[in-house]
Amino acid sequence: MRLYVSKSNRKNLKNLVLAIGGGATIDAAKIYAKKHGKICIAIPTTGAGASETSHAVKWGKEKINVPTGIPIGIQPPFKVKLLKSTRDYTAMDILGHIVDYLNVCTDNELVEVGMFAGRLIERHPTNLTHPLSYPLTLKYKIPHGLAVGLAMKHLGIIK
Repeated sequence: MRLYVSKSNRKNLKNLVLAIGGGATIDAAKIYAKKHGKICIAIPTTGAGASETSHAVKWGKEKINVPTGIPIGIQPPFKVKLLKSTRDYTAMDILGHIVDYLNVCTDNELVEVGMFAGRLIERHPTNLTHPLSYPLTLKYKIPHGLAVGLAMKHLGIIK
């Protein structure tokens, strides 16, 4: 990797920590940056929520949350290619975060999440749960959200 920095900004490099990787890598960089008074820049290569949170997790005999600053998160400027298992685990982690959030968010925040999901669907149209739900809504007049839930249950995504 090459790094080009103007002469006038080279002194600022000593104040930066760059983390490229998943949650554990980013968490370690956040802890290091806090301990040494540096700024952490995170480029996540999985769905690492660590790139957006004000704490890091230390795993050992127990899970320990360590308060840190929120790093400067940067979308990877390169193509990420995950192993299928890593992609599956990342998707489940993201789904878990969404379920946890939806369990406690306000109604306004729920609307905000729905709007964001709509922007995502604009990028990649529905292709799994929604197509299964449409006949339930059309033929049996089941509310759309319930029909999607039944489709997720049928697919084994939820119990």
